[in-house]
Amino acid sequence: MNEIMWGDIIFQLLVLLILVMIVGLIVSAVRILSKRSSRMNESVTNIIITIVFLVALWFALDFIGVEPSYVVPNLIEWTTKFILPWVVLYWFIRLIKSLEKK
Repeated sequence: MNEIMWGDIIFQLLVLLILVMIVGLIVSAVRILSKRSSRMNESVTNIIITIVFLVALWFALDFIGVEPSYVVPNLIEWTTKFILPWVVLYWFIRLIKSLEKK
């Protein structure tokens, strides 16, 4: 009952490796396309890459067996509760320092 199923673990690692390679290829293609296209600026490229990473994370979590509809909202809640105030404080301090220089 407590045996490790190495075949299943290797299969999951291979699928996750394939997912990482696909994401890497998509990100590379988007970056190359953005350099060639005059209509695609850097912010659009970053938005597309972020969406690709989020979709890949969603599929990876679901494949591993973690419920993404539970983890993602909790991650967003944790980020806004603990990380975002520090980011706001950092930029507020920078604003104060720049106003002091003037």
